Order: sequence, then structure tokens, then C-alpha cells
Amino acid sequence: MHNANGGEDLNSGLYELVDESGEAQPVYLHAPNKRKGLDRLGGWVIGWQEATMNLAQEKSLNLTDHRVILVLQAKLDFDNWIRLSHSEIGDLLDVKRPNISTSMKKLLEMGIILPGPSVKAVRTYRLNPALAWKGDIKTGYKERRKNLKLIQGGKKEEDPNQLPLL
Repeated sequence: MHNANGGEDLNSGLYELVDESGEAQPVYLHAPNKRKGLDRLGGWVIGWQEATMNLAQEKSLNLTDHRVILVLQAKLDFDNWIRLSHSEIGDLLDVKRPNISTSMKKLLEMGIILPGPSVKAVRTYRLNPALAWKGDIKTGYKERRKNLKLIQGGKKEEDPNQLPLL
């Protein structure tokens, strides 16, 4: 891509992009410079308040389970993907791997995390978007709505992969 003004500045300006027909189409691009210091603050996650309250009130979750959830949120990748081994989580929390495995199994059964594919012998997970979201907010809203349990006529539809209000 070349700047239409003849320059090679890739931060902003009017550029020409050649489409499939071979014609140049004008495109305006702007890539803002990172503000100094913001990158050291770390990432961000949008959490849903009612889901957080439901987790706080869930009596079947013990302290280790809550700590595992916090690590999963802290290590969350875009679109809520998580790629951490049970050993890595255990090392971060100073908790033995069998205890982490027990917590992860419980979180899977409750629908707090969803199973994903294995990548290089490490199982991946996805934090249920009804709890929190990292990524495009419009996509997060759609994903959250997909993962809410529907209440129709006072009856809850049962689905093991979905949370009550999370």
C-alpha cells in the first residue's frame, strides 16, 4: 500500500488499495500511536455484575475455585479463550495440580468455563461469555446473550453449558 500523497508514512493518510479488478481504490487509514504508559497497565476484561454476584453467592465454590476463576480472568485472551495447563495454574496459585484439576472439572460442569480444542497437548477452554468478556464489545454482547439461560413462562430451560444469570 502506498500513500496517495507519495509518502511511505504508515501511521495515517490516504492510501490506494488495489481490488480484485486491478483498480486502485482510495482508503483512509489511521493507526493511532500508543500512549506511553498504558501498555504497562495490563489487559482489560468486561465483567457482568449480576454474574459476579451469582458467583459470590454460589456455595458449592470453594476458595480454590474462586482463585482459579480469577487466574483464568487474568490470563484471558481475546474472545475469552484460555490456554493454560493445570500445572501452570497451580504454579501461579501455589496449589497442587490435582486440586486445580478438581476445580477445573467443577467449573466445566457448572458451565463457568466451556471446553475448547487441545493445542499441543494443552487443553483450551473458554470463559463463559455470560460471566465476563475480553474482545469486541458488540461480539461480547451477542456471545453473552447466547449463553444466558432463558426463562419462559416461569420455567427455566435446562442446559448444562449455560449459567443461570451468568
